[in-house]
Amino acid sequence: MSTGEERDQTSVSVDEPEAAVEPEKRKLEIDVQIDDAGACKKHVKITIPRAEIDRQFDESLGAFQKEAQVPGFRPGRAPKTLVVKRFRKQVSDQVKSTLLMETLEQVDRDYQLNPITQPKLDVAAISLPDEGPLSFDMEVEVRPEFAAPVFKGLKVKRPIRTVTDKDVDSQFERFLERYAQIVPKLEGAAQVGDYLTADLTFLRDDGTVLNEVKEIQFRLQPELRFQDGRIPEVGKALAGAKPGESREVDAQLGTSVADPDLRGKTVKVKVVIHDLKQVRLPEVNPEFLTSIGFDSVDELREAVRDALNRRIANQQRAAVRRQVLDKLIEANPFDLPADLVSRQEKGTISRLAMELRQEGFSPDEIRARQAEIRANAHEMTLRSLKEFFVLAKVAEAEEIKIEDEDLELEIEAMAEKSNESVRRVRARVEKEGLADALATQILERKALDRILESIEYEDVAADEPDVDVETLDEAATPEAESDETAGESSEG
Repeated sequence: MSTGEERDQTSVSVDEPEAAVEPEKRKLEIDVQIDDAGACKKHVKITIPRAEIDRQFDESLGAFQKEAQVPGFRPGRAPKTLVVKRFRKQVSDQVKSTLLMETLEQVDRDYQLNPITQPKLDVAAISLPDEGPLSFDMEVEVRPEFAAPVFKGLKVKRPIRTVTDKDVDSQFERFLERYAQIVPKLEGAAQVGDYLTADLTFLRDDGTVLNEVKEIQFRLQPELRFQDGRIPEVGKALAGAKPGESREVDAQLGTSVADPDLRGKTVKVKVVIHDLKQVRLPEVNPEFLTSIGFDSVDELREAVRDALNRRIANQQRAAVRRQVLDKLIEANPFDLPADLVSRQEKGTISRLAMELRQEGFSPDEIRARQAEIRANAHEMTLRSLKEFFVLAKVAEAEEIKIEDEDLELEIEAMAEKSNESVRRVRARVEKEGLADALATQILERKALDRILESIEYEDVAADEPDVDVETLDEAATPEAESDETAGESSEG
């Protein structure tokens, strides 16, 4: 469920080598009251008695007295009363800082609240009283509380699909399209696979314009996705159209559209076609095969078949994963605070894009998936977080740990799939701060592997593969356009 900052804070860090044992700190005599404050939230009220404040004041004052530079006295020789008078504010600030730090550390040790974000605490608003105790309140977002999921003996359906020669033919053509030319289509009408240049006008029910996109080129596929929705039947709707023609199609907006009245709604899209182009595939001859690293057509087709088999295996695992987590989430219900989910929505897009790259999806396929995620980010983030907490609970119950070696193997696998050097991938992980996100991903996978060892399978025929999708970096609503970030755009 990365994204973002908070997702990193719910992540799992790689185990560090054990440090030397420090002497146990003196325990503060503090009063701590903890109450529920909503889903995954605790309200904490802490009172530090006057005796603890005075003890810390004397300790901090002693340190200041040793270093104090007071005119007329050698360092460390100034009278205590003069040091107090001259440095009272600095000493008070240090007392407050030290007490707050030690208090929060002690609360963390004693009460193990399992925070998933930094506590909401306005330190500047806390002042050290001249008399009496110091009291302050804070809210802490914590991990949801539920029993360790019971997964042994779960029954799920495992989709089985065999790669056919037809599948290989289709994927073989897609592979060749990487090396194709896009040339003008001087005769005939639009058909799936052609490139169109068109104006898109998104309209409300009353005919008012939501947004306009002028002279954009896109490939006509069965489905067209944009940043906040999709046109599911665009291939059928525009098939047979010619330059100069205008057609109207239905678009479905996502549930994360800024305007609440438009979320999940269907709107009209007026499409005015200006130009058509078509794909010209390369000639598959010995020279071409040599240039891409293959000796024969049969060898290339076999590589395509292997890639399809890997894709189907990944899809099978994803289907099983979904069923298992559906059952575990249903059996262990818990709520998450809406603001936590909202804060993590952007991180969801980046994290899932990273996972798709690791699975070998092409840039175009990743962009299509990102558009779907962006349009329905809230629901997908909520689901992702629930999956994380369930799998983290399984990992805790099963004592599953992440070691440095696990992270290094993950980086090596990423490098192999992306045809990059291990050093370059490792540098990117460090630069983008992805180590904790990777550790979380590994932990979730290990926990899922442990679950899959104990479940029962029923093999069933797999669904038909998804339709081809084209994706635009445009939106039906202007609010969605303004929300896009350079980082999200570069993911495509």
